[in-house]
Amino acid sequence: MTLGDEGAEPWGDKGVALDADALAVYRAVLLHREGDPAALAAILGMSDRRVRAACDRLTELALLRPSRDRPDLIRAVSPDLGLELMLQREQQELLLRQERLAQTRSALRLLATEYAAAGGSADRSPDAVEVLRGMDEIRTHLESLAGRCTREVLSFQPGGALPTEALEASRPLNEQAMVRGVRFRTIYLQSITTDRVTTQYVRWARELGGDIRLAPTLPMRLLVVDHEVAVIPGETRAGLPTALLLRSAPVVRALHALFEAYWKDAEPFGTEPREAPSVGPTAQERAVLRLLADGCKDETVARALGISVRTERRMVAELTARLGASSRFELAVKATRSGWV
Repeated sequence: MTLGDEGAEPWGDKGVALDADALAVYRAVLLHREGDPAALAAILGMSDRRVRAACDRLTELALLRPSRDRPDLIRAVSPDLGLELMLQREQQELLLRQERLAQTRSALRLLATEYAAAGGSADRSPDAVEVLRGMDEIRTHLESLAGRCTREVLSFQPGGALPTEALEASRPLNEQAMVRGVRFRTIYLQSITTDRVTTQYVRWARELGGDIRLAPTLPMRLLVVDHEVAVIPGETRAGLPTALLLRSAPVVRALHALFEAYWKDAEPFGTEPREAPSVGPTAQERAVLRLLADGCKDETVARALGISVRTERRMVAELTARLGASSRFELAVKATRSGWV
């Protein structure tokens, strides 16, 4: 999204392991038979925010589910069943990581071939690798790309919180491009939601028409412009950062495919809470909510309904926005309260 952003490198996959908060909450639900998040916070001496975040994580892992009798409460899945569910989820996530790794390897093999053919030089022929040296040269080329793009800009933003200076510098570039009708699709790390400045920028970009999703990890910083040019980080040379500007059609296609592989599994950036709607769900939406309340994963829901995972996730995002929920756990609770399940 932000053509001129700089930030940290991506961090490792968090996997499905329980952190200390999630484990403490799960044990408390099992041992104290307590399903009220506020009461759990008092028992554990934790803040309500931490407890609810842990409940969301446990619900995502199908270890907690909303109570059928009391939709404002939660119930624990048995440890044996919970372990089996976690193992199944880990196997599925491993398959996804292997698919992404294969995409990354394919893209990097093409990059290595192109770079070797260019001899690391700044050959400016149409199919060459152009090495940009230093932030001034990198920013100049990014500004030029922003001014000339006409169709679509795809980007990975693997840094966490982004520098205010970089965000402000990128605003006019992106705004001018979107006013011209350029479509922006950007994947940020999920960790940006904890940073106020970055979150405000992402909301601004979304309101302007940007399409934004969040992923737990990203393989590299990446920019693909109009399916014709790609920019990725290079090695530091003589103390200066470098970037590789790529115009080779096979390389750009490979990087485009890599982006689409991550886009398919990334979660849409959250929408602002709204009042619960007066119009009830369709039969298909009701089925989605019922399966989610039972702890089913996206793939299971999509398979049960005969739709793609992407379509299922879009439906969940729309239902979340309609009910003004901030998480899947809250979605299940509000859907039950509204009589939608």
